[in-house]
Amino acid sequence: MARLIKETPILYGQPSQTTIEAMMPSRVLRVTGQQLEQYFGQSMEMMKLRAVIAEHILLQFRSRYLDLHCATPRERYEQLLQRCPGIVHHLNLQDIASFLNVSAKTISMIRRDITFKEQ
Repeated sequence: MARLIKETPILYGQPSQTTIEAMMPSRVLRVTGQQLEQYFGQSMEMMKLRAVIAEHILLQFRSRYLDLHCATPRERYEQLLQRCPGIVHHLNLQDIASFLNVSAKTISMIRRDITFKEQ
């Protein structure tokens, strides 16, 4: 059962343009921007943690951008399987296709090619 969570902007106080859909049982911790500011403002170590988190998020966005613009659909599918080996048992074909920005038919053809190649 999917659960939609409208992201609340943490730092700028403006309506979010994105929604998170939990496709598997998930635990979500919701904090306000003020709570985060207080937490990260406690010490220099917390400020360093904030920078590390921001860098990690930036690298994830960069990786996603490069995947969508440089990798073939098959490469994106194979990378997904490497990162999340059991994902095909939890999500349907359409959800995987949507995440990879391809059609369900394309994913189906890639799966067929992989299956017959292994035999």
